[in-house]
Amino acid sequence: MKIGIISDIHIDINYTDRDLVTPAICRYIKENSLDLIIIAGDVASDYQLTLTSLKEIEKSGNVPCLYVPGNHDIWTENHPDKTSWEIYELLKSHSHNLANGSYEIDKNWIVIGDLGWYDFSFGDTQYSLEDFSRMKYEKRVWQDSIWSVWDRSTLEMHRYFIKKLESQLNRYRDKNIIVVTHVLPIKDFTVQPLSPMWEYMNAFLGSSEYGELILKYPNVKYAVSGHVHYRKRKVIKGTEFICNCLGYRTEWYENDNADVEVNRAMMTVEI
Repeated sequence: MKIGIISDIHIDINYTDRDLVTPAICRYIKENSLDLIIIAGDVASDYQLTLTSLKEIEKSGNVPCLYVPGNHDIWTENHPDKTSWEIYELLKSHSHNLANGSYEIDKNWIVIGDLGWYDFSFGDTQYSLEDFSRMKYEKRVWQDSIWSVWDRSTLEMHRYFIKKLESQLNRYRDKNIIVVTHVLPIKDFTVQPLSPMWEYMNAFLGSSEYGELILKYPNVKYAVSGHVHYRKRKVIKGTEFICNCLGYRTEWYENDNADVEVNRAMMTVEI
């Protein structure tokens, strides 16, 4: 089975007049005979666009599109009448949203995951919890502080998602597991080399607790994440950590060619 892995496709930011990224992904699926695709969040900053893209990928690509929400997907920017929790629930209308539950590939393999959140553990220790809670470095504001409208604190959100992941990992000890989160599970994928700003901003990229938890389960063969717009792989104790983001068009090698960049960003694994 061939599985395509990508994240952070940002169809609205990359093309404001029309979406060229979703068709490029569909073409990649067909040209490379994928059996399954995993998108690790941040399809769009509007949940309705996210759902439209996911539906089109499944229809035109003719494969299941497994997905976890990203922080942009649950933003309230375009839907001020809703909370992030309400948007998170609406995104579950995509049947292959892993927030709904696990996806069984076959009797030996299962995919689990969810958005995840951050606990500031990747930030520099010179900063306090109060410093991180402001989500502001000089004039730069981390936009989750404005558009991610939950009903609990940042650390409580992190605890919610990590407890859910731990429960699933315990449930599927007898299977090979692919774990998918939007946020980063290992420090290796944070922004490096450090600048003074990223000593602070790395705090909002994930949590070391996800990686520590995943590595307690040797049956986790792949751990997929996104969020940081990097393309990196690292094997730790037999688990391959994968971060393969499309990112913003301004970060692409060929800024106007979605097909070229999707081909560069997509990672394929075979099980």
